[in-house]
Amino acid sequence: MAAGAEAGCGGVILIRFDRGTLLRDQLGFTGLSSLIDGVVAQTEELLTELVGSDYRLVRFDWECLLLVLHEVPASLLKEAAENLFSSLTDRVYDIDDDAVAVSVSLSFAHFDHRFRHVDELLLALVHRAEAIGMSGGNQLGEARPGISADKAISSSDHMLGLLMESLRTDSLKVVFQHLLATSETATTESYQMFPRLVAGDGSLLPAADFVPLAREASLLPVLDRWMIVHASRLLRGPLREKRVRLFINQSEALLVETERRDWFARHLESEPQLAGRLVVEIPLEDAMAHLGGAVELIKICRRHDIGFCLSHVNEQSRWQLLTEKLRADYLRMSAGFVKRLTQEPNLEARFLEISKPVREQGIRIIMPMIEDSQTAASMWRTGADYMQGNLIQAAEDTIAV
Repeated sequence: MAAGAEAGCGGVILIRFDRGTLLRDQLGFTGLSSLIDGVVAQTEELLTELVGSDYRLVRFDWECLLLVLHEVPASLLKEAAENLFSSLTDRVYDIDDDAVAVSVSLSFAHFDHRFRHVDELLLALVHRAEAIGMSGGNQLGEARPGISADKAISSSDHMLGLLMESLRTDSLKVVFQHLLATSETATTESYQMFPRLVAGDGSLLPAADFVPLAREASLLPVLDRWMIVHASRLLRGPLREKRVRLFINQSEALLVETERRDWFARHLESEPQLAGRLVVEIPLEDAMAHLGGAVELIKICRRHDIGFCLSHVNEQSRWQLLTEKLRADYLRMSAGFVKRLTQEPNLEARFLEISKPVREQGIRIIMPMIEDSQTAASMWRTGADYMQGNLIQAAEDTIAV
């Protein structure tokens, strides 16, 4: 793929054992290794007959094998996948003094220039195999490129077309949800800013409906940038005289791509009114996956007096990182953690213990999804710095401080 083969020439096949965890537990790792050795030998024998030596087989993980076929015509790749699937599911494998019959979820994909890098190709391959497995397994299917941004307008997917049009015409809407300060008297009111799509009947569609599509179509960085620019317009214009702080969600694109961080730094330099009034929020799992980019983004935020928040935090998170490399201004706990905090008596004491070093450094903790008085009372006992949810205030399209 990287060598510039013609689109449709060559490809990959992923073999994933159905109920792999059960096989591991029943056979043990030694038995599982013997099973995989048998599958490898059978696979190599079949492929050698079909394509000669023009392939490579690698162990993808403990329950998957990956085949890379080099200069193989499109029709032959599909034939190889079909023959391999039939061969594997027809055979019984001898393991010690027993025999094992297996079924597999097999996915294959042609090299295609719409896959812009290898990760994108492999993710599509794995997602297809996982989807086959979730529907019962013992099938094969082709993984195809997702919808790219330049093809989105012509897509039949109405939601994606609506998002593209809203970004093109700058017609996205935003709503705001108040963060209630509980540990101190707030001199500045905090609000989280959420994007909304306006449907044809005028109803507002929440971000959960279109963000996954935006990610698939590579539009999430465009949406992120729109949110930064729109927050700047609000703080420069209608909210200029109000003591308001805005929290805006951003994706991993700001961590992965140096060009986007450079743009963000230049934007902050040109918008001095954002200092002390804007907070950039990144999921903790994204920051951990791109630690170098996260550290660089924190430096930019510090340089321009912009707040930095890590979200989706729970008691299992790497709290040592949160006091060292990923020292944020705010930590937003996950909705699941908040729910469990009201149900598990021991969790409250544990949370107070593990969060103590963070609190001592002045990092403030946000408890989201406060939907009832029992949850609110539990959050209050933990000493949360901010509470957010429909019990505090439902999201609204204007800010009334």
